[in-house]
Amino acid sequence: FLELWESLEITGAVGKWHLAAHIAECFSKFTLNFVEGAGQVDGEILETLWSPLDEVAGLTQAMSIAHHQEFLDACINDSNWWKIIRIGRN
Repeated sequence: FLELWESLEITGAVGKWHLAAHIAECFSKFTLNFVEGAGQVDGEILETLWSPLDEVAGLTQAMSIAHHQEFLDACINDSNWWKIIRIGRN
């Protein structure tokens, strides 16, 4: 059972990656840009990898746990490499 302190204030917000999918009226109300103490880091960046990883997930079904993990690590490292390579082009 979760018990909250009476003095605790909770501020609702939507992460940067998800906020782009919301209607424009949501931005000023739910953006982290206006939440005091919120950082400017995209904490949802892993979710952008789900679609590309879904494309290769079937290949890992017959792999051992170690090979499965190494394969997914290699795919994520490849994604990171291409982000670095393209960083100056955008």
